[in-house]
Amino acid sequence: MNTSNPTQKGSFPLYAALILFSIVFMFPLYLALANAFSNWNTSPGLVPSGFKPENFKYATTMIDFWHFGKNTVILCLIPLCTSTLTSGLVGYAFARISVPGRNVLFMIVLSTMMLPGMVTQIPQYILFHKYGLLDTFWPWVFWGIGGNAFFIFLYRQFFAGIPKELEDAAKIDGCSIFRTYWNIFLPMSAPVIATVSIMTFTGAWNDFMGPFMFLKQDHYPLATALSTISYTAEGTKLIIQPVATAAAILLMIPVLLTFFFGQRYIVEGIVTTGVKG
Repeated sequence: MNTSNPTQKGSFPLYAALILFSIVFMFPLYLALANAFSNWNTSPGLVPSGFKPENFKYATTMIDFWHFGKNTVILCLIPLCTSTLTSGLVGYAFARISVPGRNVLFMIVLSTMMLPGMVTQIPQYILFHKYGLLDTFWPWVFWGIGGNAFFIFLYRQFFAGIPKELEDAAKIDGCSIFRTYWNIFLPMSAPVIATVSIMTFTGAWNDFMGPFMFLKQDHYPLATALSTISYTAEGTKLIIQPVATAAAILLMIPVLLTFFFGQRYIVEGIVTTGVKG
């Protein structure tokens, strides 16, 4: 008697494809790890030449790694504390406050997503240079206060699906617009807040061009510092590739952990805004 489940047989190609694609996507990470543990005087290869875990120690001591790491944390915290909240305020206004021209303004905000960031960086550089804000963290504060068009869209879609009866009940209790947003709408939008926070963190953590243009080396984050400062042997200009690869892996770890623990919130936030919008 054949007790095999047809569904299990049909899912075998799917699992095989998932395993295959997983191997393909994990292969670059394997190469990075293999080369990070290799000896200094060897060429990159598929198999580590030797085993040198102290490369990770050298990655943090041959340059001022932790100083650049502190700068990275600061540049991540600024948009996390500003863009996350301001985008929510703007999304709430577009979703719940009826004013003439609201939809037109919303379309204008969304249209800014089609404008490449590189197009606006030169005017921003001139503006910040004129007001003496270069080599400071103030540009990140102003960018955060301005919000993000995609995050505004996520908040707006979520807030538009909340029943109007909750808002009416808050008005009867004497809540202002801001208090209604802060005490009722914001606590209900945890999936969207998590999604926006994770995307903001990863974007700020991996940002290279912005700090390179607006900051000097002492204020660089890790992503910019590792791209502009070489790991070289003392007295030579020869780049020590295994140590540089180890530093890149250390830079990558917080982002991997963030996605590993936060991917459920990202999916939930995107799905929720799509369904309720």
